[in-house]
Formats: sequence, structure tokens, C-alpha cells
Amino acid sequence: MTRRTARTTAGDGTGGPAGGGEGPLTERVAEAVADSSEPVTDTDRADLAELLPLIRRHAAQQGLVLDEERQLAVAVHALAFVRRVRHGERLDPLADELYAEVPGALLTAARQLVDAYCTPRGHTAPDSEVLLLALHFAVARHTGSGARPGDTETTRGAQA
Repeated sequence: MTRRTARTTAGDGTGGPAGGGEGPLTERVAEAVADSSEPVTDTDRADLAELLPLIRRHAAQQGLVLDEERQLAVAVHALAFVRRVRHGERLDPLADELYAEVPGALLTAARQLVDAYCTPRGHTAPDSEVLLLALHFAVARHTGSGARPGDTETTRGAQA
């Protein structure tokens, strides 16, 4: 299997004002899946370069600060998501009980994020896609990697 070399495009810095770390994060994803049957392609990189900033803005709007582990988990999910969108694939519905695990505001914000990416591509993502993305943010908030400044364990628990 051929391994791609790491690349970073201009403007994809590591979290500074000019960039959100998407280039290095994309390369971490590429390394994580390099030995899989579907390594990251240039098309994947381009799609992630569009989606990851949307995700970063969404997290910031929700007051979430994603740690390195959560960033990688979300980015790996984003890779699978952009591939499903590109190929017109749809996830099966998920159990209704799972929706109760995520605050409505996170579901609404995740729907807006997903639609912002999908609508220009003529794709409508199912609710299951929205839920899976919202779960990443709910976990970040619950585990503290997405804690808001001034949050305590008690206030985080009340928000989740």
C-alpha cells in the first residue's frame, strides 16, 4: 500500500487566527487511517478543508474547546461523513432513545452545520448523521474537554 506524504496548505495553521489547524488535523487523520483500505485522498483533504472550519466555528459558538483527542475523533468522523456525502450514501436511522441523550440546542446547531456543508452539494443528511455529530459535542461538553470557562462539574452536568 502506498503511503501519502504529509502536506499542509497555506492558511491551515495550528489554531491561530489565520487558520483553525485543519491542515495538521487532516494530516493526523491521514496518519490514523493510512493503513486502512481507504487512505485519505486529495479529494478528502479538499472536503475536510471545507468542513473542519465549519465544525471549529460550531464548537466555538457552543462554547466548546475540543482537546486533541476529541478533535481527532471529530475529524475522523468528518472524513467518513464527507465520503458519505460525496457518494450519496445515507446512514440508517438510529434509536430514538439516543436523541434524548443530546441537548436540543446541540442537535439544532449540528443540523445547521450539516446543512451548511450538504446543501451546496445537493445532499440532505438524515437525522442520524446530525445526531452522530452532535454526540461528539455532547461528549466533549460532558467530559470537560469542552468545558466553558467558569463551568463546574455541577453546571456541566446540568447542561448536558
